[in-house]
This record gives sequence, C-alpha cells and structure tokens, in this order.
Amino acid sequence: MNYLVASTKGKEGKIYRVLSGKVFELPEYLDNPKRYNSDYKLEDDEWFYIPKFSNEDYCIEFLKRDFISTDYDQMGTIDIKDLLFLCSYQEGVYFFQKITPSLIVNKKWFKIGEPVIENQSPIIVINEIPDAVYVESEDTLYFKNISSLTSIFKGIIELYKEATQQETEDFLKSEFIELADGYHALQVKTANRKRIALAMETIRGFSRREKSTIYSYIKDYCSEKLSFDEKESKFNIKNEDELKHLLWGIEQRYYTTPVGNEKMVANSVSKV
Repeated sequence: MNYLVASTKGKEGKIYRVLSGKVFELPEYLDNPKRYNSDYKLEDDEWFYIPKFSNEDYCIEFLKRDFISTDYDQMGTIDIKDLLFLCSYQEGVYFFQKITPSLIVNKKWFKIGEPVIENQSPIIVINEIPDAVYVESEDTLYFKNISSLTSIFKGIIELYKEATQQETEDFLKSEFIELADGYHALQVKTANRKRIALAMETIRGFSRREKSTIYSYIKDYCSEKLSFDEKESKFNIKNEDELKHLLWGIEQRYYTTPVGNEKMVANSVSKV
C-alpha cells in the first residue's frame, strides 16, 4: 500500500503515519538526470541525482530500513508548525516535500458538499512536484534544488558550493541588511559563505509577501541575537555570529518545542 507520513522537527523528531493512498505522480525526465554539481544550472526538464544515497552520511535512517507502516503511530493533534517534512511512500519510491510557512494556509475555508466554515484548521498545501524523490531499487536520490533538502538530510549542505567574494558582497548589500561596526565581506568565513549561497537560492524563489513573512519570523526568533531597524526594515549585522543567525532564519531552521515552549535551532539543538 501507499502511505503519507510526516516528520516533526528537532533532534528527536518523530515520524507519524498520516493517511494511506497515492499523493504524488512520478516526475518526468528522471531517466536522464545530471549528477549533482553546484555550478550546473538545471534546465526545466532536468533533475540532479546522487547515486548510492544510502551510503552517504546525510542519508536519514528512515530510508535505510524497510518501510513498514505499523512502525509509525497515527498522527493525532500536532501543532502544524512543528512539522518538518512530508513523505509519501509509493511502492518503493519515496516522495519528499519540505514544509515551509508559505505552504501552511491559515484562512477560512469550506469543503464543497459540506458547507461548514472552518477557521481553526490550518491547511498544508501539497505541491505538484516533490522536493526530492528517492527510488529504493536504484538507491538514488533525485532533486532539483538542494536548498530545499538541507533541513531534511542533515549534512547535505557540504555538497554545496561557497558563495564567491562577489556573491558575498552582493548578498551583504541586500535591501534587508545593514552592516555595522566595520564588519565586511572579507571577514565572512567558509561556513557562512556556504549558507549565503543557499540563502541566495532560497530567497530567489520567494515572493515579496513570503519575504515579509520570513523577516517577521526571523525577528520573532532572533530578537535577542539580532537588532532590527523598524524604520529602515533592515537587520543590523556586526559579526559572523549575527550573520549565521540571519542565514539560519532564511532557511527557517528555528522552531518552538511543544513541551516547554523553548525556542530551538533545528539540527543543532541549541537554545536561542
């Protein structure tokens, strides 16, 4: 059978069974993929791939064992904001979708045939194209944008290139950044350069409204780490640590624990 499961955030993230049934169709053009190269720009009909994926350190345990639906509890009442990704298991193929704020709809709605207004039931939008496809028989992961996978496959960021000096300078000149205390592009180290390269790709796909949502999200979680100029709508960045927190925010790595209500950073389990 086919099953949709969902994973929660955090080091102790748990996978829950959501429903049975087919969710995604196998994308076209997986028969002629390009081996991942961060310098290569995909055409619309192309996909990247990583072979022998289960041998990689960033392959999650979920993919290394047989899928048995009874291994996972049925999902009950869970704060939708605590969910990290969806995965649809369909006859040996795993379809992944990262859950982002832009895919969570908090509006009034009703279902045709059941005209009852719902306003306390957020909806998760399922994209037509998944973020990644893992074919078990081939032990191969297919994807288009590696930036959408970094929170699912911990450590896969190591495959990503560093931002060049010019790209770093351009990013630090972004409309939402104001450098201070003499901090400049030459001081940005390798880890943040990789994060910048990812962030640039992530932001490129955001609408103006989504950018505004992300900035509010960063302000909420980083009020003690970053200063924000409300008049200019800019984050003041004075050092590497502040830049790191800003970049983590762009990748939406912050979350709040359901028990204790503590603010955390996904994958590092560090208190904000």
